[in-house]
Amino acid sequence: MIASITANLPVFVVIAPLFVAFVLPTFARRMRLVEGLVIFVETLGLVGAGYLASIVLRQKGIPIIYQLGGWPAPWGIELEAGSLGVFFLLVISGVSLPVSLFAKGNLTEEVGSKERVARFYVLYLLLGGALAGMAVTNDLFNVFVLVEVATLSCCGLVSARNHPRAAEAAFTYLIMATLGSTLVLGGIGFLYMVTGHLNMGFASQELGRIWQDYPHVVWMAVSFILVGFGVKSAIFPLHVWLPDAHSTAPSPASAILSGLAVKGYLICLLKFLYSVFGPELMQKFAVHRILALVGAVAIIAGSVLALTQEELKRRLAYSTVAQVGYIILGFGLVNTKGLTGTLFYLASHAVIKSTLFLAAGAMLAATGKKNVRELAGVGRKMPITMAAFTVGSLGLIGIPLFSGFIGKWYLLLGSLEAGNILSVAVIIAGSVLCAAYLLPVIRGAYFEPGPEEDWKDPGLPQKIALILLVAAIVILGVVPGPFLELAKRAAAELLALQ
Repeated sequence: MIASITANLPVFVVIAPLFVAFVLPTFARRMRLVEGLVIFVETLGLVGAGYLASIVLRQKGIPIIYQLGGWPAPWGIELEAGSLGVFFLLVISGVSLPVSLFAKGNLTEEVGSKERVARFYVLYLLLGGALAGMAVTNDLFNVFVLVEVATLSCCGLVSARNHPRAAEAAFTYLIMATLGSTLVLGGIGFLYMVTGHLNMGFASQELGRIWQDYPHVVWMAVSFILVGFGVKSAIFPLHVWLPDAHSTAPSPASAILSGLAVKGYLICLLKFLYSVFGPELMQKFAVHRILALVGAVAIIAGSVLALTQEELKRRLAYSTVAQVGYIILGFGLVNTKGLTGTLFYLASHAVIKSTLFLAAGAMLAATGKKNVRELAGVGRKMPITMAAFTVGSLGLIGIPLFSGFIGKWYLLLGSLEAGNILSVAVIIAGSVLCAAYLLPVIRGAYFEPGPEEDWKDPGLPQKIALILLVAAIVILGVVPGPFLELAKRAAAELLALQ
């Protein structure tokens, strides 16, 4: 029985949210049941991801393979729950559960009627299922299908807010995302043309054997995939859709879009770069240098743009552009410490940015104020919300004892090991700039006089969600333990692939 459950868990964590999303509209008028089902399936996902992670750790990185329909690779679609897969599954479930808890009884004002709230949850679960699929799939075309499901879900989540700007932001997102999808599909087409395989492992083996016969085709494939996922993950200067989409969406959607959706596309890019092309080809085509340079530019440019924003949610949105830069820079380091830091920072940013967006949404709902200057004194009137925002900010800056510090520390070590002094300087400068656009929010909230209005913290489910996310930031910063071990193993496995 246990062996059967274990063998089928990789596909269960993908289809469970998709199945619940399919049946959810039936209960649209029974909102408590809808919210209960969403929280239940997210809890199951967290338990399943934790169990898979424990198995992979015990097996010292040996992955759990699931062959859909019983067809072995390369003929069938293969799911692989290895160190990287279970690592990202833990990130997805660890963020999705608190966000769904925060949304409980808290969406009607932003979204509208019960029917619209139910549709929001359908899109939310579709996105969760697609991201789980991205974590474990080992098939190139399967990646494209899951990316499309995630993209359409994200567009729907942005447009879910009952506001005219939401439709415009969603339309811009859709146009840009369609361009990115076209490029990704083109890159997959080039790879299939020269290798004859869609399975990542078989495609990588064949590519290592024949790439010298088709160098221009391989370069086109790399270029298409880099730019395609660059658009989807908002790598500077391909980020133009992100500030409007993330700042306009309902608060739980902003949290999940910045915290998880962008990370799903980055995980797919990581798989293409390391599991298909491999570290050797990346270095032969100088892809690692391009990634390091693009990441460094994104860190500085995104931070400077965030500094100029008066609206809090837009400041956080531009901050995401900068933080994506850290991850892209880490992809280009091509060493164990650098990749470990990248993966850990990816997880840390998912938790931190979800916390910041949820706290910002709670402040916006309570005060009706959007701009940073208008939130003076909010820390004394909404202590729990502002405490969560403060912990998230300190984590994002990279203060010791918070999760962001661990990721940035390993990125610094990886940069030094690679001899990339520019990356070291940029990582430090990015942290200083991050402090420059987040600390004024904290200073105004606690040390400036506020109006006489009676602002209050949100309800109990929202408080619990914020406390859970804050606990994760602190725990990952103080005792990273098994999570850091998974990141190290995933990095080592990616670098060992040829």
